[in-house]
Amino acid sequence: MPGKVTTRVGIRDLKARLSHYLDRAAAGETIVVTDRGRAKVEIRKLSVEERIQQGIDEGWIKPARGTPSLELLGFKGKRTIAEVLDEDRGD
Repeated sequence: MPGKVTTRVGIRDLKARLSHYLDRAAAGETIVVTDRGRAKVEIRKLSVEERIQQGIDEGWIKPARGTPSLELLGFKGKRTIAEVLDEDRGD
């Protein structure tokens, strides 16, 4: 199982202390959720790189070809995002 520390937790305890276990998983710990003492699922920190590679391997992500266009670098807008949102919301 991936991760440095592995903790086993029953479903009932997980439901009662979900935020606690999610924080631990986000910190790098692997949480194995058990149902009647049998491992059912594992909760671990999300690895974006692994997920992207999985998508490429499975064919639902296509890697970019060539060098991306950087024409917009240095572009300065006339208004900030906050100003546009305020106008859109009528503030």
